[in-house]
Amino acid sequence: MVLRSSELHPNLQHLNGMMTTHEAAKQLDLSYWHFMHLVEAGRIPGVRVVDRWLFSPDDLNDYKRSKFGDMENLARAALETPSIGLTEKQATICRYLVGNERPSEIARKLQQSRQAVHSQISLIREKVSRIQASPLPESSEVQTSPTKRASRTKRSHAQLS
Repeated sequence: MVLRSSELHPNLQHLNGMMTTHEAAKQLDLSYWHFMHLVEAGRIPGVRVVDRWLFSPDDLNDYKRSKFGDMENLARAALETPSIGLTEKQATICRYLVGNERPSEIARKLQQSRQAVHSQISLIREKVSRIQASPLPESSEVQTSPTKRASRTKRSHAQLS
């Protein structure tokens, strides 16, 4: 729904380019009812004009990024670290996630169930977390000499007496 600027009252200029409820739900690949639930819960910002809701494309993109940004970062990290050992299917899913595709869209494109795509994303998350949680190098570990341990033990026994 695009209005010509000449048709708008000056106070309504900011409404130009706004999307209707159905258009916005379609852009986010959500059902109308689920989309409206999110709007009424305040999770997706919109403007109510008389009896209609209007949505900014920027707000919809922000919502999509907040919802799926973590998955996009996860996928980017997985693709940038070859030592993770992604399977071809996992690499494909990562490329779609980096391209800002939702898991339901990926499932349709790969002709897989959403559960299968989500389980692959969980496996990717595990692989990335294993690489990121690398152990401390031995040189940074604090080693206590036997004499220091013995003197600490004597002090603690003395304090108990």
